[in-house]
Amino acid sequence: MPAPLLRLVRQIAPLSAGIALTALCLALKENFPFTHYPMYSNFSDQTFYVWLADSQGEPIAVQTLTGLRTGRIKKVYDKEIDKVRAAIRDRTGSAPRDRELTAAQRRIAGDPTLRWLYGASPPAARAALAAAAPLQLFQVDITLADGEVRESEPVLVGRIDVP
Repeated sequence: MPAPLLRLVRQIAPLSAGIALTALCLALKENFPFTHYPMYSNFSDQTFYVWLADSQGEPIAVQTLTGLRTGRIKKVYDKEIDKVRAAIRDRTGSAPRDRELTAAQRRIAGDPTLRWLYGASPPAARAALAAAAPLQLFQVDITLADGEVRESEPVLVGRIDVP
């Protein structure tokens, strides 16, 4: 095959593969970024966020200090909340929804979350966290009602002294 023709085939091959892949996706009814899977069709009317505070209740810039994002802290806290709900379900036969948990029940999840945060932080950050002790974790609920976003007052869900 002559060199110019070979070069033309090499240039067209990626384009042909892209066209073939597009045709396959269309035939299978999957059109990125749209899909038939309804992953974004039902949003909850409630969510929450958590934030870390020092002994005086002043917010601590977690990512700046520890390198850990607050989203990661929320995920750890969520897992601890799931453990609390599972324990309640094992005792009573039914688990309350997250928003139905009392502050005391949330505290059962908040304290281990703070211990995890302290343990996952680098040594220099641990020293700064120890100076700010006792560490406090607050939860703020966000709800959508009547087309309006509302935030609750912060609720103390965790408090630990660090070594």
